Amino acid sequence: HVAQAFLFTGPRGVGKTSMARILAKALNCEKGPTITPCNKCKNCVEITRSNSVDVIEIDGASNTSVEDIRSLQNELLYPPQSSKYKIYIIDEVHMLSKNAFNALLKTLEEPPKNVKFIFATTEPHKVIATITSRCQRYDFHRIPIKEIIEQVKSITPKEHISFDDGAIFMVAKKADGSMRDALSLMDQIVSIGKDKITKEDVLQVFGIVNIDVYNSFVQKIINDDEKGLMKDFHQVIAEGNDINELTLGLIEYFRNILMIKIGIIPEEVHVDDIDALSSVCEHFSEEDLLYAITILIDTKDKLRTSSHPVLILETTMLKIANINRLINVDEMESQTITPHFVSGKKKETESTEKTVFTQSHTKKDEKKDKKAEKKEEKQEEQKELTKEILDQEWQVLRKKIRDEMPIISNHFSKAIVKNITNNFVHYSTNSRMGYNLVNEEIDKITRIFSEHFKMPVKVVVEFEEPKTGKKYLHGASYDEIKKKSPKLADMIKAIDGYIIEQKPDE
Repeated sequence: HVAQAFLFTGPRGVGKTSMARILAKALNCEKGPTITPCNKCKNCVEITRSNSVDVIEIDGASNTSVEDIRSLQNELLYPPQSSKYKIYIIDEVHMLSKNAFNALLKTLEEPPKNVKFIFATTEPHKVIATITSRCQRYDFHRIPIKEIIEQVKSITPKEHISFDDGAIFMVAKKADGSMRDALSLMDQIVSIGKDKITKEDVLQVFGIVNIDVYNSFVQKIINDDEKGLMKDFHQVIAEGNDINELTLGLIEYFRNILMIKIGIIPEEVHVDDIDALSSVCEHFSEEDLLYAITILIDTKDKLRTSSHPVLILETTMLKIANINRLINVDEMESQTITPHFVSGKKKETESTEKTVFTQSHTKKDEKKDKKAEKKEEKQEEQKELTKEILDQEWQVLRKKIRDEMPIISNHFSKAIVKNITNNFVHYSTNSRMGYNLVNEEIDKITRIFSEHFKMPVKVVVEFEEPKTGKKYLHGASYDEIKKKSPKLADMIKAIDGYIIEQKPDE
């Protein structure tokens, strides 16, 4: 029994329409229905030449209306002229309108015996369920790079074209699983008129950045050479490379390193590049690579609407370059001097007190003084933030953070409260990626805490390595208290507090 309708789904260029024609041959071959059409009979030859009157190909993208489907239904009244079946191949069927689908559904519910439908689509989820349920569905997949390479190698001798292995690999990789795209890319490259096509020719024609450039970038990051990194980056841009392609290339490069890090060799990596990437991955943890990929994907989205794309990618690359610049908290904890958080309001009050003390007092001044004293007393009586209060308010706080920063909220919720002292909330996490993402928005989180509790609150998040137990805090710019203790200044940078003061030695 042959099904009344078939649905072929899959990415573009993987052979859905070609397979539909082959199926039409198998059904209408003079020896058929058969799984091996002869390709010699009249029906097979006509289908190959696309001039068979009984095999009708319809572009769903340009025939979307109900009138087009009704016209097709009228044609169904006529039997096939020289074949067993009248076969309709509708490409991009998902483009049909809802009313057109409903009209087509009636035909599928009561189909003529000598009519078959073959639907092809790249977006099966847009085909209504009542149509899909009446079809035999076959899912086509992306063609592996290895198979594209084999097919290209079998074609080039017949066309008297010479490609080196590197060029063929780059064509197969650029095709992204589409054999049709691979053949189209070959046509473009052949047009340059060279006797032998090399890898460099493919890179130049399609504006692909060589992997050696990415290797150079990463070596600069490993060597902590920000100046050299920016110099290489600007040189690549000056050579006319597209910044979007460069960003996509960086995402793919770090993704390949991550795959190798966890023991998988991606098919997109040429065998000659495996050793270089393997040596690079030793310098990064999985969390580092995930963080780099995350911010690069975010950068790619920002590039679409930005009027300063180079600046955006510059800052992203500098962020990646600083991924390993962390301060070891264990060393800082050995310092005898500890920082204390003091609110800006309190300092302002202290400054006001000094000013009032040096001025001559009037009655108005005395009233002001009393109001200031009462205000200060209220601030002193204000309840200090504790773990119990934080636990009670956590659900409300979490919702506020989630409303402003949904992704950050997920990572921040996994952090654990280590200590709360003087309204200073100390969190800890064992996720490097979560630690980096949360610290990028730590000022917003601190603001939400302060506004919610109606008092100055400072929030910091540290990273604790799961294996070694070492603790790290993110470095931040701050240039005070360096004279007494440079190491303390480093810790102050990490905390990024409002005001930091030193307790006198007892």
